[in-house]
Amino acid sequence: MKTPIGSRIIAVTLLLLVSTMGCGPSVHLTASWYDANEPPARYAKILVLAIGKDLHKRQLAEEAMRDELRNHGFVAASSIEEYGPSFGQDKDSIRMSSALLERGFDAALTVRVVSVDERDRWVPGTVYYGPMGYYRGFYGYYYRVWGYYGDPGYHVTDVRVLLESNFYRVTTGSLLWSGQSEAFTRNPTPEMAAGYAKNVVGDLLAKRVIQP
Repeated sequence: MKTPIGSRIIAVTLLLLVSTMGCGPSVHLTASWYDANEPPARYAKILVLAIGKDLHKRQLAEEAMRDELRNHGFVAASSIEEYGPSFGQDKDSIRMSSALLERGFDAALTVRVVSVDERDRWVPGTVYYGPMGYYRGFYGYYYRVWGYYGDPGYHVTDVRVLLESNFYRVTTGSLLWSGQSEAFTRNPTPEMAAGYAKNVVGDLLAKRVIQP
């Protein structure tokens, strides 16, 4: 039994939609380390602190990480909502430690961009060939030159962003966990930030650095 043309078109369209879902820019946790000598601990309150000049991106990262921690039962807050966007910029570690302890924070999770690598590359165009038979007169010319057309080449810029997240104990300042991630865009979306947060918090839980 033959499948109607309309049904085949719908099926192909759905297949293309499914195959392209999730193909947008993404972020991946590529490596992580933790202090195996530190026993698992429960933290009363975790501060998420994104370091950088772009306030919008900082908010995006902090809120996604805060929300993911809360989804797992942790009490967490972003530094921007808790202390304002200029918190920590005076580089006074004693003052920062006091400010955290005063509000009950006993752990801090930082996020920062380590490097951005951009590379330009040339994507060559494609030439198509059509009918090439030559005949005298208008029609011969028309069919001959019809075969010579194509898509021009173009430049694209590949972007690779290296991200770092660190988890610290506030009372001692000791590093308990560190993770590196790769992203392939300068402009993260809320979906990307949420995925990044899931990767980081998931690894912290898997390595038993934190416990709900």
